[in-house]
Amino acid sequence: MRMIFAFAAACLCGGNALAAPPHYDVAAHFDPDGRLDAEVTITLSEGEAEKAFLLSQRFAVQPTALPHGVTMTVEPADSPMPALNRYVFRFAEPHAEPVKLHFRYAGPIDTEHDSGNKPLRPEGYELFLDHMWYPVGADIQTRFTVDATIDGLAPDLVVVAQGDVTRTPDGVRIKRDFLDIDLPLVAMRGLERAEAHGVEFYSRDLSAWRSRQYIKHSEAAARYFEAMFGPLPRKVRMAQVWRERSMGYARTAYTVVTEGRAGSPEDSEVGPGRHVAHEIAHAWWMLASPLTDDFWLVESAAEYMSMRYVEQAFGAEELAKNIAAKREATTKAGPVMGHGRPDRVQLYGKGPLLLVDLEHRIGRAAMDRLMIAMAKEPVHTTAIFLRHLTEIAGADAAREFDTALHT
Repeated sequence: MRMIFAFAAACLCGGNALAAPPHYDVAAHFDPDGRLDAEVTITLSEGEAEKAFLLSQRFAVQPTALPHGVTMTVEPADSPMPALNRYVFRFAEPHAEPVKLHFRYAGPIDTEHDSGNKPLRPEGYELFLDHMWYPVGADIQTRFTVDATIDGLAPDLVVVAQGDVTRTPDGVRIKRDFLDIDLPLVAMRGLERAEAHGVEFYSRDLSAWRSRQYIKHSEAAARYFEAMFGPLPRKVRMAQVWRERSMGYARTAYTVVTEGRAGSPEDSEVGPGRHVAHEIAHAWWMLASPLTDDFWLVESAAEYMSMRYVEQAFGAEELAKNIAAKREATTKAGPVMGHGRPDRVQLYGKGPLLLVDLEHRIGRAAMDRLMIAMAKEPVHTTAIFLRHLTEIAGADAAREFDTALHT
């Protein structure tokens, strides 16, 4: 099939006076040979002067029929990953009514920039933001609702996605009325389903030791965090899938982890317990920008909370081991803030240690008040965190912590 991408822009439609977040209407077809054919209509309701989207260069794009007063430019982009195109739409004046941008495109699903996690594998499909398979807001912070109809999924593929998921004979319908920056999807053969408090879990073998530990500690971590932050906003769908590279990622009410070695009763529960506790913690810690140094409030905060769970579930000695390992691994970590998005060592090592040190300075009761106050904020930035820290523990504590983040 010839790769095509038709971009038909925009009609202006009536709407209410209150700005709504962007909404995606997606109609896509997956070809088992590794092709994607899709139409995406993005409804923008905010009165922006311009809006940009990213899409992989493996899709050829042809803009057509831009409405009066709208212009578009295309330029290559290598951030946040290589081989992207950036499409910038500029409006003669900020639009007061909704604007619909209509995309149609086809091309290969797999990309050479997959970091060892191919979207199409013998087991089925795994798609998320990193594959750039749909137009992504160029700030990687554009949160949207979505209605998606996806065809070309064989009946034996078990689909795990966000929101309301309805299987059709050859596909799936997804309705997500809550906001997220991604449109993640797992459609894999042989997945079995289990349900526990706070989690809906999918694995090829629910009886395997590691699967049982993930379920056990997901439920226990959910209850532990709920005692501090209140009820989980939504039950977390968690898929354990096979892939070449071990990794995990979380979106709103959605987590994917690597299957890896099945494990045995002789293994320690601490590793899988800490892992899923980190992912469950993202139910409250995922609102900071992924492109700035504020991102420590996503990963470092979730990791700190997973360390708290380790202490509660396995004891102070296990927590001490984890802290010692992080201190050894971060002797040359560099500052968490002041240079853009922190690296992995800073996010998962130094940042959590700074929070541990802050807890030791201000006491656990004050630390809990700080984390609870921050978790209730609709947006997470370092400035907001420092404001709460100042109110709870004083200006000196906030100043010292800010210095530590930049040291």
